[in-house]
Amino acid sequence: MPAAAAMPKKPEKVTLNHDFAFSSDAELNEQIATFRAAHEAEHQQILAMDARRSLGPGKVRVTFRVIEKKSRR
Repeated sequence: MPAAAAMPKKPEKVTLNHDFAFSSDAELNEQIATFRAAHEAEHQQILAMDARRSLGPGKVRVTFRVIEKKSRR
């Protein structure tokens, strides 16, 4: 029996892309924080930044990893 077969299967990574337009790094950081907070409040999921790709001057596409919040008992 191969060793890999005994390991539990890792859940597939769920991601979410969002494009932001900004004029400064501070503005971008604020937009990302606002987006993450709104998503968490609405969907009960935490967004962790996974990747960031420039779409040109003042535009960026951020890929977030979606993490399910553990339910409180």
